[in-house]
Amino acid sequence: MRTIKMRFVVGLLDEMEESVRRFNVVMGIDETDMENRECMNHLLHDSVGARNYNSDARLHKVETGSTVWNAFARRNELDIKLYLFIVDVFGQQKEIIDSYENPIH
Repeated sequence: MRTIKMRFVVGLLDEMEESVRRFNVVMGIDETDMENRECMNHLLHDSVGARNYNSDARLHKVETGSTVWNAFARRNELDIKLYLFIVDVFGQQKEIIDSYENPIH
């Protein structure tokens, strides 16, 4: 897991706008450029993927602790550990990535 922490910029679907902002900062993409802003707006708000992501129709909520949840958790234990690790790394990376955006002169 150290490799993920040291060599990857991670993003979360639940934090899509912030994730894409971070990717742009690291890749040096100017979000103030009108063409880039239009592209971002399309990606996050106007595309079929964005409409599907923002639609509640695709969600089937499973309650934590339910029989279904527990069966899923048993079968996907390592995936859950990886996801929780990524959530933690996502939080840790904010300050680092923000420092790329606001370099000290």
